[in-house]
Amino acid sequence: MWISFLACIILCAIVLYVPGYLLFRNLAFSTPRSIAFAPIASTAIISIVAIVNEKIGIFSAGSTVFGPTLVLCFIPYLIAKLIGHAKATDRATSWDWKFLACYAAFGILICVYMFIKPLDGADSFYCRADNATHLNMVRYFVESGQWSSIGATTGTIAFIPGSAGFYPSAWHDLAALVCTLASSDPIVAINATNAVICGLVYPTSMWAFLTCLFPKSKLHIAVGAVASMSVACFPWTFLIKGPLVSNLLSYALLPAVLALFMHYIKAGIGVHWKGTLFSGILAVAALALSQPNGLFCAYIFAAAYITHRSMKRFSRNKVLAFALSAVVFIILWFVLLQLPFFAEVVNFPNTGGLTLTPVESFIASVTFEFYVGQPPQTILAIVAFVGCVVAIKKHRVWLIFPAVYMVIAYGVSRCTDEYLRNVLCGFWYNDPWRLADAAAIFLVPLITMGLSAIIVAIAKSYDERKASKRPNATHKQSSLRVVTAVLLVVFTCYNFFPSYHNLVTHKREWSPFGFMRDRIAREYSTTRDHVYSTKEKDFVNRAMEMIPDGSLVINSPEDGSLFAYGVNGINTYFRHPTTGSLTDDANMIREGLDTIAESEEVRRAVKDVSAEYVLLLDQGVPYDEGKWLLQTTEDSLKQWDGINRITDETPGFETVLSDGDMRLYKITGTDDGGASGE
Repeated sequence: MWISFLACIILCAIVLYVPGYLLFRNLAFSTPRSIAFAPIASTAIISIVAIVNEKIGIFSAGSTVFGPTLVLCFIPYLIAKLIGHAKATDRATSWDWKFLACYAAFGILICVYMFIKPLDGADSFYCRADNATHLNMVRYFVESGQWSSIGATTGTIAFIPGSAGFYPSAWHDLAALVCTLASSDPIVAINATNAVICGLVYPTSMWAFLTCLFPKSKLHIAVGAVASMSVACFPWTFLIKGPLVSNLLSYALLPAVLALFMHYIKAGIGVHWKGTLFSGILAVAALALSQPNGLFCAYIFAAAYITHRSMKRFSRNKVLAFALSAVVFIILWFVLLQLPFFAEVVNFPNTGGLTLTPVESFIASVTFEFYVGQPPQTILAIVAFVGCVVAIKKHRVWLIFPAVYMVIAYGVSRCTDEYLRNVLCGFWYNDPWRLADAAAIFLVPLITMGLSAIIVAIAKSYDERKASKRPNATHKQSSLRVVTAVLLVVFTCYNFFPSYHNLVTHKREWSPFGFMRDRIAREYSTTRDHVYSTKEKDFVNRAMEMIPDGSLVINSPEDGSLFAYGVNGINTYFRHPTTGSLTDDANMIREGLDTIAESEEVRRAVKDVSAEYVLLLDQGVPYDEGKWLLQTTEDSLKQWDGINRITDETPGFETVLSDGDMRLYKITGTDDGGASGE
């Protein structure tokens, strides 16, 4: 499995970086910058090709998705090379290469430590209902060849045809593409894809962002390599909350998108309008087809940056320029809030994070306690505050706004569900964790500035003390490089160390990163008793050996079997725990399958869907004794009573496989006359 995992990582990196690199080189970017921007183009084009394939009836697979993507990026590059128009307008220096390599190396190191090492195996997965959708969708994409974000589904026939609308599936396209190219298990491909996004795409994306913000400061870029991964919540919470893998990809691309935006603003949109238009389309498509709330993160940053530029442009009327820019962006924000297209997202009843009082929420926000139970990052918050002071002194106040907005929105989302929450947090599903992770991204420049200022202050103090002791020295060498190296090592050890001995309680305490790492290890563990345990997974594998390939199996999804299709590949009927938009046949089956021997309507429903077997993983287990989904309640479990009531004695079913409370039945009640099978 681990060899397959490594192969998937290599292929994922190739898929994300090769096509996009060729395209951005053709747009006259330097090689390092083209590498950093590459995932934007690759993500957008892969997703668009998948949509086009479905529209014209082409089966999406490795050759029919990656092939066209590579061709679309290589042909313009080749033409530009032949006619000599592919020269970069920004020249790369040796430092660009060194720093890019440092960001990538540090990102990979932290990813191995935080995500890969804690996995029990390359095919470990998280047992949450949202993840069942992701696992099922990736497997269905691979098997069906339908990868489009328009009407993306998990392939279940239990739902009304056409009920699926737009679903941003760029991440699913990428995982499916890696899976098909590597001929690997879908879960292995999924874990490899997440590892590449966390350990390579995000840090290189952040390198591009910080080099645009601090183009003349090697110190800031060096510090940024560590600062970019320093906030404990991102990207790790997205692996255990949901997991929100679509948002993971969108946010990982976000810094590079912002760098691209800043580049063209500085270079002049009028002069480079073709590159601006083309790059803008790719960036918008990449974020929209990954997770659209990435666009609203970009909007917050763009509002601050454009307001800053307008004040700089009209320096004699700064107040007026600020007021006009702010009013325009605020009005547009409220217009977007009122659009029917966004209504379901903006008004999403997300109350899971509403667990704090206003005072507790304020404390959690200012101490960077960005996840439930996560220890605060108080020292890091102080460093970020120092960065705010530096930004004010350097007349870069605008850099503070995006981070402060997200931190405030996070705090609001934790303590109130009033109208203010919809206004500030609505585009992020009123979800505090999405807002916290956006805050983590926007805090990186402030942390970088704060840490750099501390380094400079220490180096200056040391140099002054050394000079005072040797006033007649003819050669004075700055200690900045030494102090930088030492302080970054100390900061890294402190910030990323997993646990420490509490001198007050005399107990081992988790650090923020240790807490997140432990959560990942526990949630992805194959030895814990999850809702879909290793024992149940093995039972499903045995069941598949006893039934014909492709046989439709009716299941009770809340017993963990909603994972069975995505994980094992068994053709389950119910792949979601929700009952909305189910067909009449599906409702008939979930409510009364156990009456198949007496009910003609149930027999007809089963025949209509061509179901042959029934899978039960918690037969007869009471609600208060079972291991269920986080969302499962006693009432929600009753929605599947027609399936859950089936026993070895129920007429119309024949026991095929039995192990503890796990059963596989063959449906015999659809035989002529409703045969009991007894």
